[in-house]
Amino acid sequence: MYHQKKFFVLVLLAGLFFVGCSKDKDSDKSIKGIDIEKIMKLPYSELDSDEQKAKLEQECLDLLELCNAAKTSSAFETIRNFGNLLNEGQPELVIARAAKKVTDVFEFASVYGVYTWNASEKDWDFTESTTELKFVFPATQKAKTNNAILSVQSVKSDVSVTIYEYEDWDEDEEEDVEYEGILWLPKSVTSTLTVDNKEVAGIEVSAEYKNNKPIPVKHEFTFTTSDGYTYWYKIEKGNVNQVSMKMSYQNKAMFEVVFKSGIKLDEIFDGLINDEFDEPPYDLMDEVNAYVKLMDNLVLVYQVDLEKFVKKMNQIEDEYYDALDALDSDWNTNKDRYTTVDRIEKAYSDKSAKAFNDYMKVALCSTKENYKIADLFVVSEAYDEYWDYYYWNDEQNEWEWDWNRPEVKLYNYYKSNPYLKFNDDTIVEASVYFSDGFDDLMEKLTEFFDEFNE
Repeated sequence: MYHQKKFFVLVLLAGLFFVGCSKDKDSDKSIKGIDIEKIMKLPYSELDSDEQKAKLEQECLDLLELCNAAKTSSAFETIRNFGNLLNEGQPELVIARAAKKVTDVFEFASVYGVYTWNASEKDWDFTESTTELKFVFPATQKAKTNNAILSVQSVKSDVSVTIYEYEDWDEDEEEDVEYEGILWLPKSVTSTLTVDNKEVAGIEVSAEYKNNKPIPVKHEFTFTTSDGYTYWYKIEKGNVNQVSMKMSYQNKAMFEVVFKSGIKLDEIFDGLINDEFDEPPYDLMDEVNAYVKLMDNLVLVYQVDLEKFVKKMNQIEDEYYDALDALDSDWNTNKDRYTTVDRIEKAYSDKSAKAFNDYMKVALCSTKENYKIADLFVVSEAYDEYWDYYYWNDEQNEWEWDWNRPEVKLYNYYKSNPYLKFNDDTIVEASVYFSDGFDDLMEKLTEFFDEFNE
């Protein structure tokens, strides 16, 4: 069910980055303090599409300016280099578990030792310690000395995990003896980052567990720098899951995202990956509520009736394959087979686009100026052509393949293409609107977030 999975995953991913709302305003899945219905019904801006594009570019340039400043921040540069060195040397903090990225350092409590970067060996030297976990390394790629220190202090929880099991030969017992490694998960972690003996950043991590299970039901992470940046996220799991994330510079908001839903995302994605679903798992679905805001103004509003959308796509999928199966019965002797294939592909694309527009509403709004910038919708369009050497043989009344003859067009490929609608009913293809003037901007923003997530 390729088409079905493609649209199903699209819905789930979209729910992570846009705003959704529940028809039940008292639902505990709603996001407090955000009136989604009101935002969606805002009047259009009086600016035309070109004027609005210029305004959007300026908003994004303001964000890019803050992102570029972060890239030159001593704390960010040091953390990036630390991540690179971890990936290169991969120190074994605990048996059978190497640290490959920065967050691995905070994974377990009561882990001790001093790890010092050895530039000549391109690896970490280890010194035993019973009181501290510390990393000594160069702050930048160009630094010639280990001038940065990351110190980590943790408080263990009551939850432990078995991290390894193995057998080893015991000379006294003259037999293999089983060993088991027990490690404690942290309740809290406090970390400081210094460069040239000056503190440049602090990291606070906390976790809560339930029923002695090793997966936190609540996890919070805060990274603050001495030059004014704060990056924070919080994950809460339960009947309703919520992920919140913010980043700011000197108390000026850069972006904010909140995702809240009762969707069983882990179970759904595992099922999709392992091809476990013959039909969409409606019992695992729920409303998607999320909120994304750039700077202190731009908001993407998203509303989806997930169950109806997926059910409709399932119906469209069945109709698509039924039509292709019916065509198979006289595939080689049906003179209209490629005309029919074109009609089937177009019908699938047209119906899918209609389902998207019926059950998924997307708008870009300005909350500061209290207006809607544009609505987003999709249109079914042909985007490519299938050419081959098949010809209809009138004498044999069947299709033949002959590479000695020139290729001919047999049918079209179709897809749902996103468009923007502005106040004056101007309709612009989204890929065109966000190309000229936005390409370089989006590339730089992508580079920033890629570097930040390393």
